Amino acid sequence: MNRRHFLNHSALALLAIPFIGCSDENKFRFKQGQIIGCFGDSITAEKNGYVSMLQAKIDSAHPAMELIFINHGLGSETVTGLTEKDHPGPRPYLFERLDDVLDKTPIDVALFCYGINDGIYGKPSEKLFNSFKIGVYSFLEKMRQRKIPALLLTPPPLALKAAPIITSDDMEFGYKNPYPKYEEEVLQEFERIILHMEHPYAKLEINIHTPLLENQATCYDTDPIHPNQKGHELIADTIMENLAF
Repeated sequence: MNRRHFLNHSALALLAIPFIGCSDENKFRFKQGQIIGCFGDSITAEKNGYVSMLQAKIDSAHPAMELIFINHGLGSETVTGLTEKDHPGPRPYLFERLDDVLDKTPIDVALFCYGINDGIYGKPSEKLFNSFKIGVYSFLEKMRQRKIPALLLTPPPLALKAAPIITSDDMEFGYKNPYPKYEEEVLQEFERIILHMEHPYAKLEINIHTPLLENQATCYDTDPIHPNQKGHELIADTIMENLAF
């Protein structure tokens, strides 16, 4: 049994357990001097993206907090362990590096933002949705083991109205040729999964999907996957709105 299958088997069992004490409706409050590890795909990994903006905004507004945000984003990464056929090699899988990252760089709080790659831009299915649920639960179980509270961001949207892509049913669906209803039928279900997550270490779920989708005309340029700088600022501001100081 390989590592991914072991995680999936364990997480499937956990899905049947009703967790008590899930995230409350209050804003999340950091403690002074905490280190926040930010995990995600290329959107998180963006050098001048929402993670660095969040650091700058908090340093400016609340310098006494002395928070440190560490960007652990990795381009193309997923928590489902899936890869579409036309992707240049296997997509990175978070759980192949997560333990090493946490061992080398201890953190106090985790920020999680996955989803847009996790459906590999194809059609919806119960198997796909379960794979995403398992990935999120597996992450939260890792956090539980290390007593690290987590903040979950919904996946960002696929902004096809702002940056259309001509798709073809004659080709395999993937990031170059996404399923035309990937946003409505896959990402919006991933959003629902995150917003209804019940786990004692999911301390807050933050919806970045809806505001980005509603403001896609200004938050995206020629790329429907990666927000522009205005989009990243909207993500940072949305996170800030859910924090208490």
